[in-house]
Amino acid sequence: MSNQPSFSLLAATRHIGWGGVGKLRLILEKLPSVQVVLYGNEHITSLMNEFLGSHHEFVERPPRQFDVALVINDPAVANSIADLKVPVVYVDSLPYVHKADTDIPALERVVYYCAQKYPVELLPLTSPLLRQWHDIKWIDPIVPVPQKRRGGQGIVVNLGGLYTYDVGGVQNDLARRAVDAYLSLVLFPLVNVLKTSGRKISAICGNLSAEACTKLCLMLPECDAIGPQSPHAFERTLTGADLLITSPGSTTILQAMSINLPTLLLPSQNRSQFFNARVYSKPDADIMQWPVSVLDVAKLQEMRSQGISAVLGYLYKSLIDAAASREIVQDVETIIRKAVNNAPADGVLNHSLAELGIDGADQVAGLVKEVGSRNQ
Repeated sequence: MSNQPSFSLLAATRHIGWGGVGKLRLILEKLPSVQVVLYGNEHITSLMNEFLGSHHEFVERPPRQFDVALVINDPAVANSIADLKVPVVYVDSLPYVHKADTDIPALERVVYYCAQKYPVELLPLTSPLLRQWHDIKWIDPIVPVPQKRRGGQGIVVNLGGLYTYDVGGVQNDLARRAVDAYLSLVLFPLVNVLKTSGRKISAICGNLSAEACTKLCLMLPECDAIGPQSPHAFERTLTGADLLITSPGSTTILQAMSINLPTLLLPSQNRSQFFNARVYSKPDADIMQWPVSVLDVAKLQEMRSQGISAVLGYLYKSLIDAAASREIVQDVETIIRKAVNNAPADGVLNHSLAELGIDGADQVAGLVKEVGSRNQ
């Protein structure tokens, strides 16, 4: 590593859950000697500081003097940085969710557009711009280096970042209420189902509030870990698990697949998770989909052309309304109980997708080094 070229890197990712920050962490670990500045607003920089460490400098305005920029899943930021004539390596971990032009950056203005591989035949690209673009650099999934799984610790439940997203550009009451609704509809009923069946829950991981953690501790006094975990702690937690029950975040799904961890998928929290469940599960697998009384799939598909904020606003309101209905809460709990009780021993993930590879972090780091070195 000592002969690795040193150059200046501006890095940014969109604040939707923890997937973008997780991918950024894995790529930066491949660039140990590079000078990194992290760009973003107060919310995202505090999150990145927590997960990436305090040795990186943070800025709220994109500086001009950088050799290269790495942007993950944030088209607006990629365009802003390109305006400053900083060469951009863009990573799109969810190429199958895009439909509106604003979902992707100006393709001709990024040096490399890296799209994470997935089975295109299961979910063809819906963005007209991406379908016409011939310079997509297809990369392997970006996942941690697989650790040997020992098992024996029971069930791990994972909620991820709980889609902490700025609807309409402002962190608002709708998003916070939607998080509470998801916990009421999904997490607490799931815990009750598992307790009733006598299953051991070793950890409940995710961006849970102090109030939610307190409630869960009372429900599960013998649970080893409840609440947010560092990336490395989460990796260790997964290696000890016998079963993972997770919201359908792509990074966690791919991580579970890389260590052959049987996995069940919870109802989706956001737009990308809705499609992730379709992409990564076995055909006809029970992935605990929302009943039509919660989510109108036709309406969701119709709103995709309006962009991510419109889709998430619709989904958030749907969850809030559903959590207020005793009948719908019971319907969702029935779906969860049926999926848990009838779960196949090897889970619902399509393990043939492991053939997509696991070297995405190395591949992106190599492109960043190429661009950064030539622009020093």
